[in-house]
Amino acid sequence: MEYITVLRAIAILAVLTVHVNLLTPRGQSLGPTFELLISNGARGVQLFYLLSAFTLFLSFNNRSATEKKPIRNYFIRRFFRIAPLYYVAILYYLWQDGTGPRYWLGDAKGISTANIASNFLFVHGFSPYWINSVVPGGWSVAVEVLFYSLLPFLFTRIKNIQQACIFTIIALVLRIVMVRFLFHYPLIADKDLWSNYLFLFLPNQLPIFGLGIILYFIIYDNQKIKFSFKFLFVIAVCTITALAVKPDLFVFEAFYFGAGFLLLAYALHRYHPVVLFNRFFLYVGKVSYTLYLTHFAVVFLLTRFNLANFIRIDNPATAPLNYMLNYIIVLSLSVAVSTVLYYTVEEPMQRVGKRLLRIVNN
Repeated sequence: MEYITVLRAIAILAVLTVHVNLLTPRGQSLGPTFELLISNGARGVQLFYLLSAFTLFLSFNNRSATEKKPIRNYFIRRFFRIAPLYYVAILYYLWQDGTGPRYWLGDAKGISTANIASNFLFVHGFSPYWINSVVPGGWSVAVEVLFYSLLPFLFTRIKNIQQACIFTIIALVLRIVMVRFLFHYPLIADKDLWSNYLFLFLPNQLPIFGLGIILYFIIYDNQKIKFSFKFLFVIAVCTITALAVKPDLFVFEAFYFGAGFLLLAYALHRYHPVVLFNRFFLYVGKVSYTLYLTHFAVVFLLTRFNLANFIRIDNPATAPLNYMLNYIIVLSLSVAVSTVLYYTVEEPMQRVGKRLLRIVNN
């Protein structure tokens, strides 16, 4: 499905906009509009989540009809898809950044053995001190894996688009209850760190996965999509009331982006503009996971060896040009590193997973 690969490329290219800005010299302004666009590049992670739910539902549906033990096989495939490269990232970033104090550790003096172990076991999403302190961006992998664990259960319970909508609404309500309660009753002293954790953790991101499930039923469900007008009426009244009383009660900014991504995905599964459906986007989409984990290292090394900001920035008008040059440098180097890792780690380990599946299924 080329349009899924293209959407993955869009997602990682958006994420890069945020972290490339770390190279911009302190105090240098890119302009309010440009900086707003850059900051919203972080929503590329939500696009990854939507695509993950969509493709996993599609894959699970296709394989459950032909495999005797689809759940076991599903977890084997997920492990060899995610784990090997993430383990390489753990070892590399521990070497690069050491185990000393950092923002995500709060008051802790350094990374503990338990923290490292939690990353290897993919349970680091349960702690605000562990979720993002070992691997930069590792929080999204934690959220992904937790959703992986829910997927077989959700697949057996969600059978049509109406149930997918109900699940998404339940996820939104769960988000309200958990985030608001935990915000007022924090479990750690650092309020800023706790607030950031409440944005990152799974309950806050679960509605985005719900949108991906809705997308699956819109595009690939064989049954005719039918809605109960009573159901639509209740949803409409609740939505209008919530927006009138408090616009961010049920939905949050990332959810609006998720709704836009759903429409974009639905459009691109039929409409293939040349500006997106070309070798560049297809290749970037193919190595997007590797690119996500490696671009942090490229930004770090460019900063360490002062290999960025080649355009003079004493004139504010040149600041965006300097940023774009930095972006091209980061993207080019990250793709080069990702290509090596994709063909030496990611793809070979996926083949190992496939061979293991052939053995256990015989």
